[in-house]
Amino acid sequence: MDAVKGIDVSRYQGIIDWQAVADSGISFAMIKALQGASAIDKRFLENAEGASKAGLPFGIYVYSKASSEEEATAEAQAALELAADFSLAYPIAMDIEGEHYRLLTKEKRIEVVDAFCSAVKAAGQMPLLYSNKDWLTNVIPEECTEKWDVWLAQWRKTAPDYQRAYTMWQYGKAQVSGISTKVDMDLCYFDYPAAAAKNVPLHFAVTTPRIKGEAALKMQLALIAANYKDANGDPIIPDGVWGMKSQSALDKLVNAQKEN
Repeated sequence: MDAVKGIDVSRYQGIIDWQAVADSGISFAMIKALQGASAIDKRFLENAEGASKAGLPFGIYVYSKASSEEEATAEAQAALELAADFSLAYPIAMDIEGEHYRLLTKEKRIEVVDAFCSAVKAAGQMPLLYSNKDWLTNVIPEECTEKWDVWLAQWRKTAPDYQRAYTMWQYGKAQVSGISTKVDMDLCYFDYPAAAAKNVPLHFAVTTPRIKGEAALKMQLALIAANYKDANGDPIIPDGVWGMKSQSALDKLVNAQKEN
């Protein structure tokens, strides 16, 4: 899909005219819900209700303070409770940039991310992992960025030089109609609203930019083992290159899941 433009907001943007935002060409928003498991952003409900009334698709994010699996799960559960009153078309993101996380062992860092994202996924929502390029490269283990969708923060005018996969990119700040302050700007490369509408499990909701190399080969082999063929009924080739033939076979699998 073509990238769509969005914003991410918190209480710092003040009162937002969400209809003006929607009319300006913005396609989605990521709205701050929580700081940790208990501190609700004071404009969360106002922002979520405003975006809903304006018909603007949105997701939410939590600034994580978790240092353990239990704390990460609590954050996810708190976010899910807030999300229950709304129809999310975009993920529930875990924002990791607190120094407490850097001090954890690698094993603990993996456990914290997995606990949050797994709890979100188990509840039928879509998890997302947010951080900047440095942290996503050097602090957050690759085991996490390979397993969960990534929302990359790297402010620049040209394409990111981050070397791993990502589905969303926060690229800078700009002025947007309906908001009195400059606001963080994002591009999304994955059709989350379609995945949400179909209620497809996230690990099947993949597109060409998200699957490649060894991951593509494993998926191709799994499709072959399950006897799924491409749109023309031809066997797919396990070559590690994800193209239209592989995607059409995967689409058949997803549709079979929905029917069951």
